[in-house]
Amino acid sequence: MKLKQMGVALMMALGLSCNASGGTTVLERLREMHQMLMDPEQIFSISATMTELDALAAKIPSGDSPARGEVDFLRGYVHGRKGESAEAVHFTREALRIDAVTSFLTENDRNYALYRLAVNAKDAGEWEIAIDAYKRVIPRFARNPALDDSQRLGMQENLGFCLHEAGKYAEAMTINKKVLAGGERLFGAKSPELLNVINNLAQNAYELKDYVAARIYLERRLKIAAQHEEVFHVDDSLFQLGVLAFEQGQPKEAEDFMKRRLELARKSGDEDRIKNAEEDLRVLYEKGSDA
Repeated sequence: MKLKQMGVALMMALGLSCNASGGTTVLERLREMHQMLMDPEQIFSISATMTELDALAAKIPSGDSPARGEVDFLRGYVHGRKGESAEAVHFTREALRIDAVTSFLTENDRNYALYRLAVNAKDAGEWEIAIDAYKRVIPRFARNPALDDSQRLGMQENLGFCLHEAGKYAEAMTINKKVLAGGERLFGAKSPELLNVINNLAQNAYELKDYVAARIYLERRLKIAAQHEEVFHVDDSLFQLGVLAFEQGQPKEAEDFMKRRLELARKSGDEDRIKNAEEDLRVLYEKGSDA
């Protein structure tokens, strides 16, 4: 299921802002920057912003927790905009830590920081941090009119993904089953919007050694993908079905899946698709000869 782009829309809907007084203290300037950076209509220079934040950080008086928190909040945001997920995680966590001791964020800012922490931790592969952040932010957004049902499901799907990557397969499957049920209600049982979560469920089942369930999910994924000409999902489903069959001691069935994939690739005329299918079939034959 595809999570809709939430950045600008979420900031606008949450009304993220900070009332700057127009003064010249470090904290007042930080709040002015906060208001500007959270305004989706504003364009700003990332490098110039980071330079100013560094300069302001050097001027923060000892013990000024709100100012320190604001610097870290804004640094986390800017690093996230730069695609520097690990740095964004570090500064956003520090801002939230300070806020927990000395509150300086509005409720909306706090929720948005948690959301950004979850997303950046996921991107950085910091699974436990991402899991904790998603678990904290999902209930806060459950009834928030800023998000639609698809976006809420998307956050839950991301939580399921992180749980799987952390090796918590049973918990991931529980979440993903709820996402699938919600997606079916929202999009219909044959919608291509379900392809990712169905694949995630197949992976959950495989890791839990429920190979029958894994195959059922993969076959459903393949059927939906074929109906909607979702080429990646078609090819990957056939590949995974082939691997699963081979591991279950069914080399002929595995070969059939791989050959079916190659036939579709050749019909498409896509050279990369053909090359990948041929290579995977070759590897299958090699593994078969070694068995």
